[in-house]
Amino acid sequence: MKHLIHTLTVILTGLLLLICSDSCKKVQIVSSTTTDVNIYSYLKERPDSFSQITTLIEKAGYTAFLDAYGAYTFFVPSNSAMSLYFKNINKTIDQLQPADAQALLKLHLIQDTLNTSSFTDGKLPIPTMLGQYLITGVGNEGGSALYTVNRQADITQPNVTCANGVIHVLDNVLKPATLTVAQMIEQDARYSMFTQAMKETGFYDSLNIVNNPDSDRTFLTLLAQSDQNFIDSGFANYAAVKAHFCQTGNPKDPTDSLWLFVAYHILPKALYLADIISAQSHPTLAPLEVVTSSYVAATQTALINDDIFNGVHENGVVLDRATSDNTCTNGVVHNADALITMRIRVPTPVYWDVADFPEIRKLPLYFRRQNYTFVADPTHTNIKTISWDATSNGGLTYTYTSSPSQNYFWGEYIVIGMSSTGNRPAWLQLTTPLIVKGKYNVWVCYRTQKQSSSSNIQLQATFDGQALQRTFSFTTGMPSGLSTGDAEALGWKEYSSPESTNWCGRLLGSVDVATTDVHTLYIQVHSGSNSTNNLNMIHFIPVNWPSQVVPRFVNNGTLDYTNF
Repeated sequence: MKHLIHTLTVILTGLLLLICSDSCKKVQIVSSTTTDVNIYSYLKERPDSFSQITTLIEKAGYTAFLDAYGAYTFFVPSNSAMSLYFKNINKTIDQLQPADAQALLKLHLIQDTLNTSSFTDGKLPIPTMLGQYLITGVGNEGGSALYTVNRQADITQPNVTCANGVIHVLDNVLKPATLTVAQMIEQDARYSMFTQAMKETGFYDSLNIVNNPDSDRTFLTLLAQSDQNFIDSGFANYAAVKAHFCQTGNPKDPTDSLWLFVAYHILPKALYLADIISAQSHPTLAPLEVVTSSYVAATQTALINDDIFNGVHENGVVLDRATSDNTCTNGVVHNADALITMRIRVPTPVYWDVADFPEIRKLPLYFRRQNYTFVADPTHTNIKTISWDATSNGGLTYTYTSSPSQNYFWGEYIVIGMSSTGNRPAWLQLTTPLIVKGKYNVWVCYRTQKQSSSSNIQLQATFDGQALQRTFSFTTGMPSGLSTGDAEALGWKEYSSPESTNWCGRLLGSVDVATTDVHTLYIQVHSGSNSTNNLNMIHFIPVNWPSQVVPRFVNNGTLDYTNF
């Protein structure tokens, strides 16, 4: 829209120049796009409240653009806020250089219109014109919402609409970040041990660069560890920390455990808490290692490495909201409540029950009791870890059976009709549980069933965008009469106990899992159609694991380790 308006403006300006050249008359161009006044005019008309900020605007040379067409959010300090600011810095407006006035104003300006309705506890979606993000907080005072900005100012008058944007009046002047990530940690006595670790591993220098030419490290996020974190974990001082982690004698060696420990706490990009909890995992500077992230809505808690691994819950570490989201000139610092350590794991099987996901567990009347259908959702928010082609008809049904003759693990499975013709979903995407980096065979486990005798469907699966070697079909069962060894050699197994060729596992191929993380499995219809696609489990089994066929899975949730 802005590009269109800009184009029209250029055309109109050209026409006006032609008119002027013919008639030699001045033509007045109206800057405002509505009957509302623009931001600068609004402030200028209210000197009792905003005379000092208008003087600052004039000194910076920003009068023209703040009084012309545009879309801005301006956090405007009141006169009393400006007076307090200049008193604290022991200067007057007259003593400011134009560049200083510009920098101060840029911190308070965003090139988009943001009302408080879009504010949450966290980072605003767009940086200021100074290039730094603002964070907002929402509280309650006397039954009304109270908004804070950067933990430095309260909004005393929100959402003042002008022709070229919106004004939020502040009771304090915002102060820009002046410290690098490294400097912020060093100047805080709470982080003395971590500061020493950063310096000895060389990461202090990396975290002290402003405008790093390496685009991958221009902004960095640090999950900082306090001295108390180390003490609580049994390390009385930095010497104890170094003795435990530094095993090569050279902390700058990228294979050294101390180097890896610090690297594991540094994330590429500037990630505020809102960014961290918006994804399930984030890469670190430790090669091929990630931290996982989650959010507990009931307590508004951000967690690092709160994982379920092989069915066991591993408690995560809280990022303290009150002392995190600290903006630096080259990134963000968060404060962890406990020690975050790399979890050294070796490849191990992941026997994934795809019908066991958080959204169905929140429905106790249905979870492992009865069927429930999730309708097609274009936003893919009704199930966080499962999405499907919502442009076609059909939902996804969580299905439960207590019949002893039905061999589904835990008696639960998902059913989704799929088709290549457009009348049903053409694809299904699933987010896996945590998988340790390594090489795995991928087995899809299902009950074969045809919608009708003529129904057939062929599907292609990809893992993180990598096509698996073999297609499969929900309408094709395992050939009968094969021994366990012969079946495995042909890429089949009976995964249920008691065994049945109708409940079969199909080997799709092998994948190299590069990082210990959650991953994406995407299933696309290649041809055909079928409404009764019964998906029970997906197995990721290390290629060198002693058995690809043991254990087998019982409908009461137990595992059968009998050798077949």
